[in-house]
Amino acid sequence: MNAIVQAGGAPVAQGRAQGGALADVIRGEVARLDASLPWLARRALQRRVRAGSARSLETQLPWQRERIEGMAHAARASESGLLFAEAQTRVAGAAFLDGALLSAVFDLPRELESLLVLRRSAPDAGGFASAELTLAPLAGCLCGVNSEGIAVIATRDVSRDELSLRFHAQELLFRARDLAAGIDHVRRRAAYAGGTGTLVVADARGEARVLELVGGKLAVRDASELPRVARARRVALDAKSRRLTLFTVDGAHQSSQLEPV
Repeated sequence: MNAIVQAGGAPVAQGRAQGGALADVIRGEVARLDASLPWLARRALQRRVRAGSARSLETQLPWQRERIEGMAHAARASESGLLFAEAQTRVAGAAFLDGALLSAVFDLPRELESLLVLRRSAPDAGGFASAELTLAPLAGCLCGVNSEGIAVIATRDVSRDELSLRFHAQELLFRARDLAAGIDHVRRRAAYAGGTGTLVVADARGEARVLELVGGKLAVRDASELPRVARARRVALDAKSRRLTLFTVDGAHQSSQLEPV
């Protein structure tokens, strides 16, 4: 699919833009996840989601919860189905760093490969615009770059009982004007919201860090050991030019670009 979605305004409006543009795809993925588990197992998992990651989202990141609300309304899909998709869908990847250029490959099964979406988020107030790679039914992002030249990739997102690191990646893009302040914001937010996995962040000057989260506790390490070249990169984030480029399997590409503000 690899559609490009323009999502501007308040969080609910951003969700409505995504939900309206991708309604059939979103409903199809919610139905696929519903059918992938026996009824009793699905109900038990849905209860865990409501008590765990969904509650963390509602109490600690309510603006992202509002984005899901808008998406559900416009796509005519259930909010519980979208919250279940957020909890169950976890994507692994690898990051590569060359100056201000971050690249990544993601390990996506066929059913998720077709859901990749480029999205431009333009909040109406209180945050920075960003270009992101996500999946059609998701509010958070796999990776992205914002108008201040901050780039982030979620390379490991492991605990389905906790909030997905895609939300922390989206939060970083929304809030971060510089790398140090962005990392501190993620540290404070994750301490309450939780999350386990790895984020790789970089800025337009070529500074980069690897953020390791375990149960919401954040450790920061230098990114100098990241490899420089990806033989088959799938996405490139140029923090200096504020550009995200998604490469298709046949070598063509689509891009979503943000100009500095």
